[in-house]
Amino acid sequence: MTFFLFFYSTHNFWLPLSAQAYADGKKPGYDAVFVLDTSYSMTDSDPEGIAAEVINMFMDMSEASQTRVGFAAYSHRIVALRPLTSVSVSSHKQQIQQEIRQLRPSGYTDIGLGLKQGAKLLSDGTQEDRQPFLILLSDGETDLGPSSAGRTKTDSEDDVAEVIQLAQEEGFPIHTIGLNHDGTVNREQLEHIAAETGGSSYITSSADDLPEIFNRIFANQIRSKLMPSAAITATGELQEAVVNIPDSTMEEANLILLSEHKLKEAQIYYDSQNIRRYESNKYTILKIGQPDAGEVKLKLKGRPGDLIKISLLGSYAIDLQSTLTPGAANAEGGSSSDSNGNSTSEVLKGQKNLFEARLIGQEGEPVKDEALYKPLTAELVINPEEPDRTERIGMTYTDGVFRAEYSFPETGIYDWKILLDGPGFYRIGSIHSVQATNIAPVAAGDWNLSAVREDGDITLNLNEYFQDMNGDPLVYTLSDQQESFPLAATQITEDGQLILHAPKTGKGELIVTATDPSGEFASSALLVTISSKYTVLKWTAAGGACALAAAALLYLLLRPKPQFTGRLEGLFLATASGEDIPVKSWPLTSFGGGTVTLAELFRTLQVQESLPEAARIVFSAGKQGKLYVKHSTRCAVQIGKMPVPAGKKAALDFNEKLYVTFEDGITEIELRYKAIKPNTNIYTDHLTVKISS
Repeated sequence: MTFFLFFYSTHNFWLPLSAQAYADGKKPGYDAVFVLDTSYSMTDSDPEGIAAEVINMFMDMSEASQTRVGFAAYSHRIVALRPLTSVSVSSHKQQIQQEIRQLRPSGYTDIGLGLKQGAKLLSDGTQEDRQPFLILLSDGETDLGPSSAGRTKTDSEDDVAEVIQLAQEEGFPIHTIGLNHDGTVNREQLEHIAAETGGSSYITSSADDLPEIFNRIFANQIRSKLMPSAAITATGELQEAVVNIPDSTMEEANLILLSEHKLKEAQIYYDSQNIRRYESNKYTILKIGQPDAGEVKLKLKGRPGDLIKISLLGSYAIDLQSTLTPGAANAEGGSSSDSNGNSTSEVLKGQKNLFEARLIGQEGEPVKDEALYKPLTAELVINPEEPDRTERIGMTYTDGVFRAEYSFPETGIYDWKILLDGPGFYRIGSIHSVQATNIAPVAAGDWNLSAVREDGDITLNLNEYFQDMNGDPLVYTLSDQQESFPLAATQITEDGQLILHAPKTGKGELIVTATDPSGEFASSALLVTISSKYTVLKWTAAGGACALAAAALLYLLLRPKPQFTGRLEGLFLATASGEDIPVKSWPLTSFGGGTVTLAELFRTLQVQESLPEAARIVFSAGKQGKLYVKHSTRCAVQIGKMPVPAGKKAALDFNEKLYVTFEDGITEIELRYKAIKPNTNIYTDHLTVKISS
């Protein structure tokens, strides 16, 4: 005899108890409600009452202290109801068994009515931190017969839709079993109910298949898999069978023996003080607590000709912990999201991220049994918010951890989870949300260019002058060349090459802007100096003629020049862009050579305002801590209340203020010259310089 299995699971509606429950030292409790078809047709579909038998098997299989069972028996009316009742009390368990045995087939079939009452029992009785689920058993489609009391088939279908919505809202799966004895089972309806609630659907032509079906449903609830171990045909004599325990991590091993008639003998040869036995006319269950890996020997005696199926169902008190480390695949570091997935973390679009998964025990400790990990496979599942497109990435295993790298291709919110699958159990990790973001490109490198006119065209790779952390292709543009850069004709190729054709000598500034696909941009000024080789030769000759004079002045020229000793603090009083720029601080001691332009200061701290004239405001070091400023601009520059004319050098003492109103007439900055205190750490170019008195 065979049955057909249709299994559906959707994380939107039901997920097993999370790792947090294990970390809190809790075991998952189960609330199971059975919705049983007791219409008259069940006389032919289940003449031996196997449905009642497998409910007993379920109660024997589960851990009594953690399990509650209820049922709703229906035909065209509700025949009997049992609210959720703990089976840890022997009398309660026996009472449930007696009530189910007393059910007698009669009447017609109203699936919606039975399902609605069963769902109500489950919804009203379940508690937090428990796993509720419902099992619907039916042998036909809805047939209300002549005693419908005004109820229609549409009413029944509306009840089914209402129960599906309730299951989705409260997060419990509905498993459906169709006994298709006479071909009247509404397969499409049963599969739809299971698919919409994250349950599984089974269709069988014989009640003899019910024990194996219920075993599979129970295995699904504890996120384990039924592992067939052997099948033997009974001879009436003792026969030997061997079951392999694959690892030492099982909390409990259930050896399930299914037979057409009650076994005459079932002996187990295994060294353990924690073995329990349950049996009935159709099954024998042998439970071994915390077994070691290895073989378990069985000796069985059954009725001659009976087929005895032997299966192993392992219960594992372990869960899956999954983490995301943003940018770790690029050695950028970043914070890891926890395994609960309660908040939305941020990552950079286009940057590789590291995903990891590991198994943890009841106390949150890592599971290290290599025999457990060896047959497992892990898969990273990525779901973007828009559009609805799923990506699956296989993970690699090393030293107790599954790992995978992934970069989010677009900005937006993504959901991700990790699936772990093996021959004996599976785990579905928590669902996490992550926001993939975009950041603007930044200018980098040396923006001072010197070239000789006679050497021909100058080619610069702008991709080396801008960096984009998202890895986006950049589009480059230039400012108005005739006004801001009269020295040369320019051209930018599609691959980001800037070509300069310089017909004359001189100095100039070229504003280059890089824009990414999201519209974020960065601009910087390229300072270009173009000279002539003939000028170089002329001055070389003049230098030779003056060699003797130069030698005489060599000592004077090589005397140590003053170096910067203080720092500048800059406060933008107003900006043309309206952007509020925080206070900037520049330790001048980090600039060698004794001179620095205001534009260079801006670039070091990524001030993005378009102020090309800042390149012509120059600071130089003086003796005894003085700071000289000189500019060749149309800016309004003053020290305190004293104006500094263009082309004139003025001195700043410590604690004096320099005010600059730039050529746009709007942007204004206040610069205060301060001494650096002793024992101050200065950070520049990722190095620390310590100044001591």
